[in-house]
Amino acid sequence: MQLRRRDILATAASGLLLATVRPLGANEPSALSIVLPSQFILAFIEILFAQAGGYFEREGLRVSIEEGRGSSMALQQVVAGNALVARIGAVDHIKASALPIGKDLVALGTVQQASPWFVVSGREKPVRSPRDMADKTIGVQSVGGTTETMLDIMLVDQGVDRGSVRRVVVGNSPAGVDLIGQGRIDAYFVTTSVAVALGLTGQPVHAWNTDEVAPTPGFCYTAKRDAVDRNGPLIRSFMTAVRTALGDLIDGRVAVADALKALDRFDIAEARNRDLAAAIYAENIKLLTIDGRDTLLRNVPRRWQSAYDLMASSGMVPRGLTPSDLYTNQFVDAA
Repeated sequence: MQLRRRDILATAASGLLLATVRPLGANEPSALSIVLPSQFILAFIEILFAQAGGYFEREGLRVSIEEGRGSSMALQQVVAGNALVARIGAVDHIKASALPIGKDLVALGTVQQASPWFVVSGREKPVRSPRDMADKTIGVQSVGGTTETMLDIMLVDQGVDRGSVRRVVVGNSPAGVDLIGQGRIDAYFVTTSVAVALGLTGQPVHAWNTDEVAPTPGFCYTAKRDAVDRNGPLIRSFMTAVRTALGDLIDGRVAVADALKALDRFDIAEARNRDLAAAIYAENIKLLTIDGRDTLLRNVPRRWQSAYDLMASSGMVPRGLTPSDLYTNQFVDAA
């Protein structure tokens, strides 16, 4: 079912766009809980818009969305059975799958086909590649999280001693540029949203996407296999709702302004400036189909193999695993 402009406006007027944020682990037959790796940002548009636009409701789902504190925390909620699905970094999924605690994990779909991470440094002293990071201080989003994993993958791939690179936690914000100016860090990792914001405000920075060095899938939906077996119809309905919502956004059936208006219910900080939000929205939409429209939500074998090979080479996961065993496209195909 397509969602037209008048549908969005009518739903907003009736107050039905309110986010359903409920305790994890709801037990109703139609309830599905998903935990995100951070507070609400525009990068989570597929989940937030599917909720705000009524797509989940039309599939008979009551979806609860929980804000997390990093991919590790989100993954722990799934492993503990407190959430059915986690939206985490694909590299985190691969890393966890190689551990005893992660043997039962499966990726249900890839949201962003390419990495959403950028490395930002000062224009006067640019860090142009991992080779420039030796003996430097690099800001990561969290200790042991997705960005530190990406950092280590790139350093090993480029032959840089990981021990020579100092790491500090720096928030995902344009304010990190001040730390570069103060000499406290040499570069830091940011999301697409922050990279876009820095570009639009004319900050004197040099930025590059990690996919240029280490091609990996961006974020994926992860669940436990036994939970998937028990909740197949719910997951199929979830993927159908997300795929339909994204199709309407990508194909222009829902205008950018209307999509952003729907997301106002979530009070996303970066969406308050509409011009900035529109630019961030456009870049995030590109990541969804960077390998073609037919790859929407699919786990693309080439990208997963690339990520696994990079991680195996760096010693993060053992060699000999079959990356295709870590994911399934059955629910994308059925959506």
